[in-house]
Amino acid sequence: MLKALVLSPLIAAGIIGIFGRRWSERLIAVIGCGSVGLSMLLAFRVFGELWSRPPEQRVIWEPFFSWIASGPLRVDWGFHLDALSGVYVLFVTFVGFWIHVFAVGYMRGDSGYARFFAYMNLFMFMMLVLVLADNFLVMFVGWEGVGLCSYLLIGHYFDRAYAASAAKKAFIVNRIGDFGFALGLILIFATFGTLRFSEVMGAIV
Repeated sequence: MLKALVLSPLIAAGIIGIFGRRWSERLIAVIGCGSVGLSMLLAFRVFGELWSRPPEQRVIWEPFFSWIASGPLRVDWGFHLDALSGVYVLFVTFVGFWIHVFAVGYMRGDSGYARFFAYMNLFMFMMLVLVLADNFLVMFVGWEGVGLCSYLLIGHYFDRAYAASAAKKAFIVNRIGDFGFALGLILIFATFGTLRFSEVMGAIV
C-alpha cells in the first residue's frame, strides 16, 4: 500500500508530462488531482491500519528493491511508516490535494498548464519519498527532488526575469543545505556503519 501511495503522483506526473500538451485542461486536472486524492485515501487507510495495532507494533516497512551494494555500504529502497511519518503523510497528502484543486482554477488558461501539473505531481512524489524513506540516503533523494521541484515551480514563468531570478536563489540556497546533509550522511555511516533509521536509532538507544 505504501508503494501505491508514493508512486501514484509519479505515474501521473509522467503521463501528464508526456501527453498533457495534447489534452484538455479538464483531463489534466482529473489525472493530477485524482492521483493525489488516491494517495490521500491510501494515507488515511494505512494510518488507520497502523493505529489499530498495539503501540509496540505500530511500524510498517515495505522494501522496494536493493539499491546500492558496495563494500560495507548496503542501501535498500524501502518505505517506513510509524506514528510520526504517518502524521506527516496525512498532512502532505491532505494539504497537497487541496492545493491541486485550487490550482485547477488558478492556472486555468495558462499556456504551461500541463507542465505545471506535471511539476506539482512530481513535487508530491518527492515529498512522499522524503517523509516515508526508511534510510537517510533515500531521504536525501527526496530532499533533492523537493529542491528540484521547488526550482521548477518557482521558475514556472521562466520567461519573466523576476521568476527566473527567484528560482536561481532557491536553487543556490538548497545547494547549501545539500552540503550539510551530505556531510551528515558521511558522519552517520562512519559512526554507525549503516544509514537505516531503525538501525541507527537502535544503536543510539
